[in-house]
Amino acid sequence: MELSEIKSKIEDTVKTLPPDKLKIALDLLEDLKRTDEEETQLLLDDIGFMEEYRQAKEDIRTGQTIKWEDIKRDV
Repeated sequence: MELSEIKSKIEDTVKTLPPDKLKIALDLLEDLKRTDEEETQLLLDDIGFMEEYRQAKEDIRTGQTIKWEDIKRDV
């Protein structure tokens, strides 16, 4: 499929979406546009994520983890 055909199909699809799905489509397209560096910065800027990340690192350091085999058995 040619690039112009892809863009045309995207535009045609967007024109038919209801408003609630347009917001979802916009969010998805913006996510696809972000670079890895931007994604990393978003995580670093998220206070909740950083607190959980620091706690996870501490749990690993102190050995307060669950073995993968124990988790796998429950799946």
